[in-house]
Amino acid sequence: MFEAVVFLAGPSRARPEEMSQLWNKWQPLNSEHLGQERLYVYIADAGLETFLPWFEKCSQAEKQRIHQIVWCGDGDSLGKHGQELLKNTAARFEGRWREHKYASDKDFSDCAAITSLMEYDIRHAQEGLHSVWVQVHGALGGRLDHELANILEFSESIARIPLPAAFLFGPEQVLTNLPLSGEFPIGQRFSVMSLQPSAHARVKISGARYKGEIELRQPSHGLSNVSEAARIEIIPLSRKHPLFCLLV
Repeated sequence: MFEAVVFLAGPSRARPEEMSQLWNKWQPLNSEHLGQERLYVYIADAGLETFLPWFEKCSQAEKQRIHQIVWCGDGDSLGKHGQELLKNTAARFEGRWREHKYASDKDFSDCAAITSLMEYDIRHAQEGLHSVWVQVHGALGGRLDHELANILEFSESIARIPLPAAFLFGPEQVLTNLPLSGEFPIGQRFSVMSLQPSAHARVKISGARYKGEIELRQPSHGLSNVSEAARIEIIPLSRKHPLFCLLV
């Protein structure tokens, strides 16, 4: 499994001490190798200020799992203090640090740059990978146009990645074409939406009021389901059609 953690420059609602365990409501249906292989870290611009407290709260074993740390951006949201922080952090992680500095008038977002860099690493990672699992900090909670752009960038990225993948934006939102399971209280409301409604995406759901194979033919299909068991399973039936799953 290719595992990564992404830090975008948007606000994070989690305190640093919560961030390592915040996403454990969702798991890959086959989580046999989760937490056992290399960990890749990608940081966009001022996401650096979220990465550093997250790193300090990681266990020693997690810190040792980090294979490389990639920072990218134009530095527009760092400020003078942030620029000094970037320089010191690069020196601290020398040997595992990669840096991509862009012109300030670039016509793509830092999120788009990160997905491109990550896709390259996935294609050139060690053999034997069967899925991709990515925690994303700071993608949601800011400007609505930024939120939409981030979700769409990751959706496009899933379509390009040659393996089933899941991007977890927090404990309540996940974008996936990878089979998932979740442990929630009975009665937990959730929605499963297709970001490509015209494609008639199909999903298999178990442990919920509306279960079995379901076709999502339009944006409102898949809204307001309810868990009826301690564990629910969400299985996308096509890798070409990522699903957006939200706890309500």
